[in-house]
Amino acid sequence: MEREKGVVLVVYKKPSRNPRYLVLNRKKNWEGWELPKGHLEKDDYEHTARLELSEEAGIEAIEELESTEQVLEWSFEDDDGQTIKREYKAFIVKVGEGAVTDTSANPHDEHERGHFFNYEDAKSLLTHQNQKEILDALHETITR
Repeated sequence: MEREKGVVLVVYKKPSRNPRYLVLNRKKNWEGWELPKGHLEKDDYEHTARLELSEEAGIEAIEELESTEQVLEWSFEDDDGQTIKREYKAFIVKVGEGAVTDTSANPHDEHERGHFFNYEDAKSLLTHQNQKEILDALHETITR
């Protein structure tokens, strides 16, 4: 079994007392809503987190970047029938209140749009259960 590493980001801003979370509307390979994520670049998780947020959402100004113990895991079969296991380390990313998404410069054209939602709406939009679980766990950390 081949293993691929990467990052998944729980990006939030706090315009009031309740955080708003970034969720992206995916259009490449499958359609649905997801957290920003991507393959590990240069064997550097923090660099990858910053790169993915910039590429996927057009956001470069980060106020805080925190590594967590959470890992997003899933497996799938590639076109050759080989099982691929992905293990993406989760980060909490705080951005400024004025942060807005711009998916138009994404070099891989993965997402149609992205928005910041309150916790309940963000969770209800996410397509995959494992991402809902990551959001749940990190929402608890963010709102403590």
